[in-house]
Amino acid sequence: MGKFKIHLKLQGLELDIEGDRSDMPAINNAVAREITGLIQPAAALTNGTEPTPPATIEGETENGKKPVSRSRKRTGKASNEGVATQALDFRHEPEKYGNPQQTWSVLDKAIWMLAVIKGILGQKEVSGPQIAATYNDKFKQAGKLHPPNVTRDLGLAKVQNPPPVGQDKDLWYLTNEGDRKAQELIQSVTTPAS
Repeated sequence: MGKFKIHLKLQGLELDIEGDRSDMPAINNAVAREITGLIQPAAALTNGTEPTPPATIEGETENGKKPVSRSRKRTGKASNEGVATQALDFRHEPEKYGNPQQTWSVLDKAIWMLAVIKGILGQKEVSGPQIAATYNDKFKQAGKLHPPNVTRDLGLAKVQNPPPVGQDKDLWYLTNEGDRKAQELIQSVTTPAS
């Protein structure tokens, strides 16, 4: 933001103001109120009327401060309402599934995690937030997954041809193409490079 400096001198009154441009409306309003406050009482005495408060700048209250915005209570349903978001508990088998790599995309990590959950727990369908929670609980050193990103990338993947994942309500599962992709990922981390 640009800086500014104002010097105002009325006979017997000096005013120096420094600040950022973002402060300008509030400062302008406060100075206008003060100067009006000096002039209005004298005018009111001569006219015999009540002094009127100075106009405020739009979006400010009379004291020159911006009003506190109150957040509205949201009434809409969450997209994953009723879907478990706790991490699944299992003992990882790195010799069989390897470990995820930081260089993998969010989609690769989600597909790999679905394959591991399916292989170890036998659970074929998992929610996006639960995939992220389980991954972050077990493999956060390989890069944290954010639940909205997992759901977004799985949603984009389900429209690919052929799709690696499918969706039933809020639960994701691997298709034949997803199983193939998961096996490629697993093989890339379990087979030593030659």
